[in-house]
Amino acid sequence: MQPEAPAPDRDALRRRHERRLQLQAPARLEELAGLPLFSAVPERARQRLLEKVLPRLRTARFPAGEEILREGEYSDTAFYVMEGEVEVVLGAYSVAEARPVVVRHGDASAAVDAGGRTWVGRGAPPVEAPSRKALGPGEVFGELAALSRYPVSASVRARSATRVLLLKLPALRMLLAAAPSFRAFVDARYRERALGRHLRGVPLFAGLPDERVAALAARAELCSFEPGQRIAAEGDPARELLLVRGGLVQVGVAAPDGPRVVTYLRAGDVAGEAGLLLATPWPFELHALDHVELVRLARADVLDAIALDPQVEQALWDAGVARLEQRGEALSDPGLAQAMDALREAGLVHGESALLIDLATCTRCDACVTACADSHDGVPRFVRQGKRLGRWLVPTACHQCTDPVCMLDCPTGAITRDWGALEVTIAAASCIGCGNCAQGCPWGNVLMVEAGARSDGSAQERAVKCDLCAGRREGPACVQACPHESSIRLSARDRAGAARAFGSRF
Repeated sequence: MQPEAPAPDRDALRRRHERRLQLQAPARLEELAGLPLFSAVPERARQRLLEKVLPRLRTARFPAGEEILREGEYSDTAFYVMEGEVEVVLGAYSVAEARPVVVRHGDASAAVDAGGRTWVGRGAPPVEAPSRKALGPGEVFGELAALSRYPVSASVRARSATRVLLLKLPALRMLLAAAPSFRAFVDARYRERALGRHLRGVPLFAGLPDERVAALAARAELCSFEPGQRIAAEGDPARELLLVRGGLVQVGVAAPDGPRVVTYLRAGDVAGEAGLLLATPWPFELHALDHVELVRLARADVLDAIALDPQVEQALWDAGVARLEQRGEALSDPGLAQAMDALREAGLVHGESALLIDLATCTRCDACVTACADSHDGVPRFVRQGKRLGRWLVPTACHQCTDPVCMLDCPTGAITRDWGALEVTIAAASCIGCGNCAQGCPWGNVLMVEAGARSDGSAQERAVKCDLCAGRREGPACVQACPHESSIRLSARDRAGAARAFGSRF
C-alpha cells in the first residue's frame, strides 16, 4: 500500500506565490525594442505592437536553482529568456495513458467509474519538451502549454541567474499575429513536439500505424482564426478535414429565416467528413467564437492515411452521416437551432455539465442548496441566483468548462482536472485564497469563503466551486435532492437535452 502524500503547507505555497510576484517587474519599452523576439515584427508595425502589448508584459529575475515552471500545472504564459540559462527537466507526465478514458461520439453519455468520477474523451496532452536540455538567451518555452491549455509537461528551473520576459496569452497571440516568422517558429515546435500525439488523440486516427500518423503530421497545415472570423462558408469547395486544437467553433446552416446554429466544436473535434468522402461543397458555415487554432488535413492525405483500413473509413462515414443528420434537424426544427443558440447566450456552450433550475416547478425550498452543503462539509458550492433564460434559472454554479480559464492563473496548481475527467476540482489544502480564479471566471462561478486564520492570525479565505460532488456515486446532490425534479444538468454537447430544455421557451 502506497503511503499517503503529506498535506501541502499552505503557508509555504503562499510564500512561493508572493515570492514569484516579488521577482517580477514591469517591462520597459526601450528594452523590448532591442530584443530579437520583436525584431521579427515588420518595422512599420513594431512600435505600435510594443505599445499595445506593454501593459501585458512583465520581466522576472530568477536566481540559480529557482523553479520557473512546474510539471503538471496550468500556465497562461510563455517565457522568453533575456539573460542567463534555464534547464528543462522532462518528467514522466503520462497521466493520459493511465486514465480510463471513454471516447465520446456526438451526444454519447460519459461513464462513471467505481469511485464516482465521470470520464469523457479528452485526448492526450502534448509534450512540451522532448528531453532534458538547457535553453539560453533568445529561447522561448511554455508557449505550447499556454496556447493549448494543456498542463505543463516539464519542469523548468534557472540553471544560472536568469532574467525572463513573461508573455501572457493575449500578448503571445498579438505577437503571433504580428510576426509571421515567430508564428512559423511556434508552429514548427508544435509540429515537432505535439502534433503527432494530438492526431493520435483523435478517435478517427487512434488505430492508424505510426508511419501514417507521421505522414499526416508532416503534411498538415496549421492555421489560426480570430473571434468572429469565418472559417468555412457553406457552398465553398470542401477539400480538407479540419481538426480543432484549441478554441470554440460554431457550426451553422443557412435557412429561409436566417442562419441557424447546428452545433459547436471544441478541441479534439473534427469537421468536413462529408466533403472528404463525397467531394461535395461544405454543407455548413463555420465561425470562430473565440481564438481558434485548427489543423487542416488535405483530402488526399487523409484518404491515403486511412486506405486499406475499413474500420477507420466506416468511422468516417458514421461521423459524416451523423453531422448531416444534425444539419437536417436544424433545418426542420427551428426550436432546436434556437436552443443551441441559447446555450451560447448563457455561456453554457463552454460547459460540460451546467446546472439549470426550472422556475416553473421550483418552489424555492432550497433543498438543492442544503444537499450541496451537506455534501461539502457545510459549505454550499453554488448560489441559487443567476441569469434567467425563459423559465430556466442558470444559477451561480461551475459549468465544468471544456477549457477552464480558472486553472490558468492558479499560482499553486490547486485547481485541476484529471485527464479524462469531467469534474474541475479545487484542492482545499493547496488553495491560498489569492482569488485569481474567482476574478478570472467569466461567469463568476467561483466563490471565496472563509477558511479560518493564517499562521500570522490574519483571515484566511479559499476558493470553492461546484465539483459535481466528485466521488459521490449517486451523482450531484443538488439534482438528486430536488423534490420536484426542477434541477437538471446539461452539457452543451447534448443537443437533444438543449432542445428539451429551451425549445419551448420561444
